[in-house]
Amino acid sequence: MPSCERFKEAVLACLSESDCVVKRGLSLNECLDLKHKDVTQECRLAQRSFFECQLSMLNPRRRLRGPYGGVSTEKEKDDQ
Repeated sequence: MPSCERFKEAVLACLSESDCVVKRGLSLNECLDLKHKDVTQECRLAQRSFFECQLSMLNPRRRLRGPYGGVSTEKEKDDQ
């Protein structure tokens, strides 16, 4: 089963270098809150990717069939 570990590591690495942690001295957990405006857009996108990955792990349709709107092959069309 796929893992979201790489997304988690990307969020942690990005946040640990952000002004929220470095300059303000807040914890990583505190900087995850959207009210802190000194976290870069790149970190927010990494955070969103991690959230989407976790969400897809819980969605049974996505786990079994792949992402919504995925390109189907001719064989899959014939099977239906």
